[in-house]
Amino acid sequence: MPDINLLRRFTVLSAPDPEQFRNWLKPALSVHEFDTKHCERPSDGVLNHRASDNVSLTFARYGAAISARMQQNDSFLQGFPVSGAGEVRRGHESMTVSAAAGGVVLGPGSEASFAYDGSFAHLILRLSPEAVTRKLSALIGRPVDPQLRLDDGRRSLAHWAGQMRLVRFFAEELDREDGQLPPLALAEIEQAIIVAFLTGHPHNYSHWLTAAPAMIAPWQVRMAAEYMEQNWDKPITIEALCQITQTSARSLFHLFRRTYGVSPMVFVRRIRLQHAKAILSRPTPETSVTTVGFLCGFSNLGNFARAYFEAFGERPSNTLRANRPVWN
Repeated sequence: MPDINLLRRFTVLSAPDPEQFRNWLKPALSVHEFDTKHCERPSDGVLNHRASDNVSLTFARYGAAISARMQQNDSFLQGFPVSGAGEVRRGHESMTVSAAAGGVVLGPGSEASFAYDGSFAHLILRLSPEAVTRKLSALIGRPVDPQLRLDDGRRSLAHWAGQMRLVRFFAEELDREDGQLPPLALAEIEQAIIVAFLTGHPHNYSHWLTAAPAMIAPWQVRMAAEYMEQNWDKPITIEALCQITQTSARSLFHLFRRTYGVSPMVFVRRIRLQHAKAILSRPTPETSVTTVGFLCGFSNLGNFARAYFEAFGERPSNTLRANRPVWN
């Protein structure tokens, strides 16, 4: 089986020696100790990294059994093993990590030691505390004070598996050879990853995320719908919806679903598909299915074609072909 290589478009180190691994991992992920066992230069090691202010993603395949220690991490981190197995130790607690057993979650200020076998490879999700705090505040409708603290309880494999699918999808979309992710799709995928992180791990604000949402007025729901209709070609963030409606995301989403029968994200997706149909029905010489799909926030043209067909009973290419005039 060929070695897995995710985020291959973002290679930082290829076949690095331990010192190169160490020099990159220390400032990026607060790894202060890194040692390979019985291997001076792993021949198939690789480190790929896609940086972002809010959501960064790293793929590491070490090519040898390694041990490492992280001290005073300054971000929220979550590991997603894709091959091999290892052990993570925090204080007196030891945890097995693998694709079947799940990965470890760490908050700011964490310390941990790691031991991975020679076939181990994983994705590492890094979330900025500021971005996580902003999203949590919007979800619960109140300031996050005291600061967010993760509980040390056992992992929920069901939640972890769902997050793994989302993060793996993100990595594979970033690797697509047919172009970059449109900014609209990029922002909304990053938002989904942060929300999944907050709802997938117990913390000192979890009870706010599971309590019954407060009631809000119908005008607040209408305002949210109007905002999405007017800003369909921009990223729709939870923070923006909460700011204009003056309520929490949980209260807004609850009444929005009761009013319209769908979530706000499904609602704006339908609006974007309507705009896609309108553009394809009145094309210019430069109009293409690809550009329209990207404009409407679809990173994958296959997904765009399926959603369009479900909405209108025909493929976007058929709409374009039927309405394209013959230009001289």
